[in-house]
Amino acid sequence: MMSMSATRALARPATTDASSARARARRAAPLAARRAFATSPASFATPARARLTVSTVTRAAIFQNAAAKQQAVARLEAQLTPAAAAERRPLMAGNWKMNPATLQEAETLAALVAAAAKADGGVARAHADVLCCPPAAFLAPVAKILAGSGVAVGVQNVYFAKDGAYTGETSLSMAASVGATHALVGHSERRELFGETDELVGLKTRAILDAGLVAVVCIGESKEQYDGGLVRDVCGEQLAGALQNVSAEEIASGKVVIAYEPVWAIGTGLTATPAIAQSVHAFIRGWTRAAFGDAAADAVVIQYGGSVKPDSVDELMRCPDVDGCLVGGASLQADAFARIFGFDANPPGPAKLWAEEVAAVKNELGESPVWDAVSQTLHWVDAPGKTLWSWDLVHDPVKAEFGEVLGFVALRANGTLLLGLSESGIVAYDPRTRAKEVLSAFEPGLNTRPNDARVDRFGNLVVGSYNNSWRADAHEIGSVWRMSAGTRELAEIIDYKIRCSNATCFTPDGRTMFFCDSPTRRVYCFDYDPRAGLSNRRLLYELPSDMDGSPDGAQCDADGCPWIAVSGASKVIRVSRDGVVDHEIELPVKCPTSVTFGGRDLDTIFVTTRGPDGGSMYAVKAPEGIAGIPEVAFGDVSQIVPSAGDAGGAGMGAVASVMAGLGVGAGAAAGAGKFCADCGTKHAAPGKFCVECGAPRA
Repeated sequence: MMSMSATRALARPATTDASSARARARRAAPLAARRAFATSPASFATPARARLTVSTVTRAAIFQNAAAKQQAVARLEAQLTPAAAAERRPLMAGNWKMNPATLQEAETLAALVAAAAKADGGVARAHADVLCCPPAAFLAPVAKILAGSGVAVGVQNVYFAKDGAYTGETSLSMAASVGATHALVGHSERRELFGETDELVGLKTRAILDAGLVAVVCIGESKEQYDGGLVRDVCGEQLAGALQNVSAEEIASGKVVIAYEPVWAIGTGLTATPAIAQSVHAFIRGWTRAAFGDAAADAVVIQYGGSVKPDSVDELMRCPDVDGCLVGGASLQADAFARIFGFDANPPGPAKLWAEEVAAVKNELGESPVWDAVSQTLHWVDAPGKTLWSWDLVHDPVKAEFGEVLGFVALRANGTLLLGLSESGIVAYDPRTRAKEVLSAFEPGLNTRPNDARVDRFGNLVVGSYNNSWRADAHEIGSVWRMSAGTRELAEIIDYKIRCSNATCFTPDGRTMFFCDSPTRRVYCFDYDPRAGLSNRRLLYELPSDMDGSPDGAQCDADGCPWIAVSGASKVIRVSRDGVVDHEIELPVKCPTSVTFGGRDLDTIFVTTRGPDGGSMYAVKAPEGIAGIPEVAFGDVSQIVPSAGDAGGAGMGAVASVMAGLGVGAGAAAGAGKFCADCGTKHAAPGKFCVECGAPRA
């Protein structure tokens, strides 16, 4: 059990200060939960996002050998697979608050809910439990009317004392004696309007369980806290306070329900998307796992309570960690509430996946992710941030700073890379030595830069153009180019001009190329010949008029279907070869920018995003049977010869780990003298080769 601090006052104003929020949460949480706060990807939010954060499994330690690296990668991939929800029966709860006005209205509402629950033999609630929480004055008559309908009754507020001089309060024995089986605790209105603190919520929670009732523990953040990036800090602190005297066994046995209610989305007209809900619910389940173990985390029902409506419930209930809803205003209309607890468990539409934040790098505009299957490293760029990022999924991501906008990164032979730079053009770059060599200028004389690029299946680079002023002048002045393997010349391969190239990727046989000029909102496929231009253009997919945003970066899977980031629509879509969207990856941020496959089996989908709400790296496990194909490296094995003044990466900032405190040294060569670039082993003594894997030391 958690120990309760006797020094915390029962009334304390809410705070939006990140450091104090984290400090209080850590003081209240048990050791396991403290470790979760110290390592989970969601727990390091600070207003300025000053620190890089990554997944729990990648922050735990600096791994000492290749086997440990593989184990760490395996844990990351497992973490992206949602816990099975088959044993968690959804709970749909209606909180009537201080409504309706009269007993007669309450009895009518209860009768209508009972009738809806019993209709067609109870089909409406066949896949969910139903709970109504009327005002205390109406508890007894409502419970009597709902008896036999299968609808449970809960009390909205109780006091933790068994009896005594507490004017206006309701004891748990009173509530239970008239039929209440559940009790709400910690509701945002109780916290905000009546000053209920985390400690008081903890006392009430313990009393509810001691009385034999189920505690519905409410947590959630304000708009100010949400805007400040404190969602998980606040929710973690509230969980620590509410559950400080609760056992893992009580949670695993269903005695506690957690209800997440984003206060800023309740009655404000603002919307927390299903992806935002899923993101926070996944954090809550992860917090519970760290604090109370797997059994408790897998069993606990987590409700969503942000202005749930009949037209939003089906989408919410598709989220793997959303196990029901806490419904406010809609529960006062029997037909609306019946539609909610009778939600469609299998609505039509594409299969849904839900991406999780795995590296909170907070890029301005993350782009061009590419997975190196040889070194097991993910590379991507922050275009306006002028940085190249690299991540082996074990240590912290490291970045190399450039003095130019980066449009893309692609693989080049022998562990080197190709970069698209706004001023220099197409550049070969060695991340181990930081040497770079300009291979070709890009569209000289035009106000453009390199943008989306991929190496085709034959080892040639295909790169498209970005008009730096396309949002202002809408001029189509750029093109799509190919640099053949082993050469340094660009050849134009498209017969029309473009504004903003995107979605470039290839089918596994290399004979079909996908491409989009983003402002058109249309994705085309072409016949592709590595020795000729693009031909036989045909429309694959056009964004529907009711979908925001535009197609951005894409990657093709082993079945030949492109996965396309739709920037502005909070999703990545998979388009079948006949133009039908059959899968969607939902993200809790507005602008995903590009996508690639990675991981040991190429079945982890990585998604870059842009600010202001995004900028982190997200990931999700691919559906069963779907995987990527290894990325091809540009076919040039020549040694990089830096031009005068560029030796050793002159003109670029040093590659730096932004989490130097973990031991990945900042400064020259990103700590290359300490750790093997291939397997991550820490070098114990000077030498030319890694003692673990034999790779040359940088």
